[in-house]
Order: sequence, then C-alpha cells, then structure tokens
Amino acid sequence: MISGGFGTSISNTFKMMKSCLDVLKKDKELILFPIFAAISVIALLGIMITSGAINIDQLDGAEEPTSVAPYVVLVFLANFLIVFFNSALISAALERLRGGDPNVSSGLSHALKHIHHIAIWSIIVTIVAILIAAIKGQREDGIMRNIFGSLLQAGWAMMTFFVVPIIVSENLTPITAIKRSTSLFKQTWGQQVTANFGFGIFQILAIIISMGIGWFFGILNPTLGIIVGTVSAAMSVAFIYTLEGIYKAALYEFALGEKPLEFAQEDLRTAYRSRLATA
Repeated sequence: MISGGFGTSISNTFKMMKSCLDVLKKDKELILFPIFAAISVIALLGIMITSGAINIDQLDGAEEPTSVAPYVVLVFLANFLIVFFNSALISAALERLRGGDPNVSSGLSHALKHIHHIAIWSIIVTIVAILIAAIKGQREDGIMRNIFGSLLQAGWAMMTFFVVPIIVSENLTPITAIKRSTSLFKQTWGQQVTANFGFGIFQILAIIISMGIGWFFGILNPTLGIIVGTVSAAMSVAFIYTLEGIYKAALYEFALGEKPLEFAQEDLRTAYRSRLATA
C-alpha cells in the first residue's frame, strides 16, 4: 500500500519550512539572490528586445521566428543567470548550516569561483530543456508525448537534485556532479521516492493570494492593483524560492552524513521516503 498520507506530507512540509525560515531569519539577505536573478533575467529580455535580437510578437507565438538562434541564446543566458544566483544562494546557505555567517558578498564570491562549471551546467540544462520541449511538442501533438516528456523531466529533476550543491561544495565538473547527485539520491532515499515537501504548492498559493491582493487594490485603482499584485507575487515567489534553496542545501548536508544546523535529523530523514511499503 502507499505509505504515509497527504496530512503527513503537509505536516512534514510545514516542519521543514519552519526550519528553513529559522535559517532565513538569521540571514535575511538570502532572499536577495532570487530577486537578483529575476531582475537580471528581465533586464536580459529587455536588452534583447530593444536591440532587435528577438521579436516580442514571436515570444508569445503570434509570429514564427525567422531564426531560433537568438532564442536559444536567450534561454541559455537566462538559465546561466538563474543557476549562478541559485549557486550563490546555496553557497551562502551551506555556509550558515556549517556554522558560518554568510552575506551577499560571500555567496556571490563563492559562486564566481565555480563560474566555469556553472556555465557548462547551464549549457547542459538548456540542451535538456530544449530536448524535453521538442519531445512534448505542442498541445495538439498528443497527450502521450506530453506525458512522456513530463516523466523525463521529473526523472531529470531527481537525477540532478544535488548538482548545484555538489558543484559549489565539491568543485566537481557538471557531468561528474550528475553522477554523484544520482548516487547520493539513491543511497540515501532509495530508488522509488516521492517528494514530501510542497514548495511548489506554496508558490501557487502565494501567487493566488497575491492576485487577490492585487484585485483588492485594483478596485481603488487598476494601475495600483497591477503594481501591488505583481510586486506581491514576485516577493512571495522569491521568499518560497529562498526557502527551497536552503532546504536543498540542508538535504545535501544530510546526504553527506552531516548534521546541518537548525534542522532535525528525523525531519530530513523523512523528507524523501519510499513510495511503496509492504503491508
């Protein structure tokens, strides 16, 4: 039968988020990393649109692009910025979990030391993303293709769960990091696992609440509503993303047999559990 239940999953999620929040309270500047990533990607998009490298009408599918090269470059650069700031976030989180006192400068500095591996990893992420998108195709291409692509995407996410922590902590090449990430994942939680935390769910809830806040202020002034709703959603997602980065760093430490500060060992042990249990 299926082990555990929805109530247990939610309970464990709240426990883990509370531990992540305890870390964030000590280092509030950690939330700046996802904000920097978002601002950088928006700036990149703006530069490429204003320079004429890409056409905004082609981004929403209204027109067919004459060349896919600029869009591949856009995806790569966006992935690079996201991975870089995520590396800085996880570096800073690992420093805190190991008893240090990180800041924005130390996180960025540590990420810069591994920028060559981060760049290569960004290329790999871009290639895989394009391949999965090609497999999924358009909606009208069939549900089976979408399901198969989604399964591949989920498998890839599991295999590469610890890649960024491994790169910034062990200075391994991305290919070696993928192998080590897969090994750590399997040896710690088994081959059949299921996520026992719901950061994605909380992101969706945060966005819905932000839309509600935006709607409320929109009653007073439509422009004000859009601004407040957008800022609220962006800050909420950045907050959850930061907690998720801290959580990944803690799980990595646990997988190495360490005892990350602020986290209970039993909570980490049950963060991922076998999907099937014998009756």
